[in-house]
Amino acid sequence: MDFTIHINNNPVKVQEGESLLSVLRRFGIRIPTLCNMEGFSPTGACRLCVVEIEGRKELVTSCSFPVEKGLCVLTNTQRVMRARKSIVEMLLSNHPDDCLYCSRNANCELRTLAAELHIVERRYNAPKRPFFPDFSSPSVMRDAAKCVLCSRCVRVCEELQEVTAIDFISRSNQTIINSAFKKGLNNSCCVHCGQCITVCPTGALSDLPSLDKVQAALDNKEKKVYFLISPALVVSIAEHLDFKPQQNVLGLLTNILKKLGASKIFDLSFAIDLHIRMEAQIIAHRIQNGINEPLISSCCPSWVKYAETFMPEIVPHLSPVKSPQQLFGTYLKGLDATNEKMIEDDAFIVSLVPCVGARFEFTRPQNTHKGIAEIDAVLTTRELLNLIRLHGIDITKATPESPDMPFDKGLPFGFKMGYSGGKSEAIAEALYPLIKKKRNDHYKYIPGRSPSGIREAKLAIGLKDLKIAWASGQHKANKLLEGFRSNKKQSFCYIEIMACGDGCAGGGGHPIDFGKEKSRIRKKICQEFEKECGIPNAPKSTHAENFLLDIQKSGTNQALSKFRTDNGLHKQL
Repeated sequence: MDFTIHINNNPVKVQEGESLLSVLRRFGIRIPTLCNMEGFSPTGACRLCVVEIEGRKELVTSCSFPVEKGLCVLTNTQRVMRARKSIVEMLLSNHPDDCLYCSRNANCELRTLAAELHIVERRYNAPKRPFFPDFSSPSVMRDAAKCVLCSRCVRVCEELQEVTAIDFISRSNQTIINSAFKKGLNNSCCVHCGQCITVCPTGALSDLPSLDKVQAALDNKEKKVYFLISPALVVSIAEHLDFKPQQNVLGLLTNILKKLGASKIFDLSFAIDLHIRMEAQIIAHRIQNGINEPLISSCCPSWVKYAETFMPEIVPHLSPVKSPQQLFGTYLKGLDATNEKMIEDDAFIVSLVPCVGARFEFTRPQNTHKGIAEIDAVLTTRELLNLIRLHGIDITKATPESPDMPFDKGLPFGFKMGYSGGKSEAIAEALYPLIKKKRNDHYKYIPGRSPSGIREAKLAIGLKDLKIAWASGQHKANKLLEGFRSNKKQSFCYIEIMACGDGCAGGGGHPIDFGKEKSRIRKKICQEFEKECGIPNAPKSTHAENFLLDIQKSGTNQALSKFRTDNGLHKQL
């Protein structure tokens, strides 16, 4: 039901059930807030969104106040302005004074609010909180002294990821956000997705610093540094290098990394292509042998960690194939059964991905063999931007150049891995030539749509009708996999799970753009890049496909052809 309210003496039509904050924003009034997040239940914790309503003594929080008939709302009175300013001043009263050195100094929401409210001095002085940064996690660094108790990270971890690795502890002015028993994130059930970093308004949560390690390798003349560039990273980094978001900057990024001192640059698309074709062979093997068990993706390290922690019954169904990052490192260093090294013994491999979980993944014991790690360092998109700025590279003078051979291209599946559902479609395309019985067998892939975020697709190849499903976000994965817990028969041949919303397009390592919905834009750009790469009219053979054919024909690696998990190119689960 529609009715009219008045905002600053202007009539505005609203719908019953809307929050006052959403109406104000639609009307064109920016209301400051630290705790509010679109899609989450409002809490009114920060109280910065207060407004005045005629006839009421107290100010009300607009995020949690539903519109009513006859409301007369005032958003810019002196009383409202003083209240907001006082709240920010009190938040600053015990906040650390290290803005110049903070990782969020360029995009801190608290600092932005202080500037907007014209706070030019510290009016209140409160004792600084005696907290020390938590460096225990291999992926996330937490500094409780900078926390403003907005509850964003708590709600994302609890509601979106269903992990609850952190929560409120104690009460009153002793309240803090911490892991259980204050033991540090390494002793918690954290799955290292990094979504808490993307929603934190201050520097309380950030990437565990890795720049010094990479810089030391670049400075070491005895080391050869190799960079692996993820297609998902290329999609998000363009606009932060002052280019149009739709521009493919892989060539420019290759040139920039060469200027930094990199020995060679490889496109991670090769490993993505290899990973997908290996999983397609496993599915084809099961279909041809009448094994009616779904293969569940294991390319997302945060999802694998979640399954191991909360759903151990799922682990036997996970794909044995390593993630593209680890697959590439294993192949380059000759750690697979072939023992054929592609690079020097002293090589240092850096993976560039928009994934915080990848930093946890490369530190896992099973990804190190006789003291040799498959990957030596991981940089997120944020850290790569910092590295480029550190070296003072003039982006406008960079000239595009192709990544180094033979891994300059890995079509056709590189960009499909960049968003939820894309990998499922790639699996279907790779599966087609493996199970078709006749040359003219038809191929039809029909993606489904679901408002819940859990989607299914039908795949018809000749006389075979198959089903594929995918979900992004742990809470959606739980709904999709309910059948395993209840021992119900699953009709899917493949299930794709990504821990982050919208898959890698919403990864925790992307640049932080608070107040903006970027993941859907990145997904659209990935799909545009697919068309430029010739998908689905891609060449019939790729580096990855030829690699698989060569080692299978040679007979030197029977473990790969039999899909055994003890092979170097497979996960050891």
